[in-house]
Amino acid sequence: MSKRALVLSYFVVLAVLHQDFWWRGDPTLVFGVLPISLAYHVAWTLFVAVGWFLAGRYCWPVGLDADSDSDAAPTVSSSPPVDSPAAR
Repeated sequence: MSKRALVLSYFVVLAVLHQDFWWRGDPTLVFGVLPISLAYHVAWTLFVAVGWFLAGRYCWPVGLDADSDSDAAPTVSSSPPVDSPAAR
């Protein structure tokens, strides 16, 4: 299985786990103040962040952000042009 397929599978599992119907109506508090459903979503969000890191690391197209000479943006010179009044 390729790395891209694994990352895609990871996001599919996260999408399924996002539907946390099993915590609905549970009065349990984490650390005495945080409802269990909210604590679950905090953890879920951290797993999503890891997933986006993996997607950027293993699924980003090679060479997409590489500079080439023909596509390079023009550079801005810090000196004024010769014909400008500031150069006189």
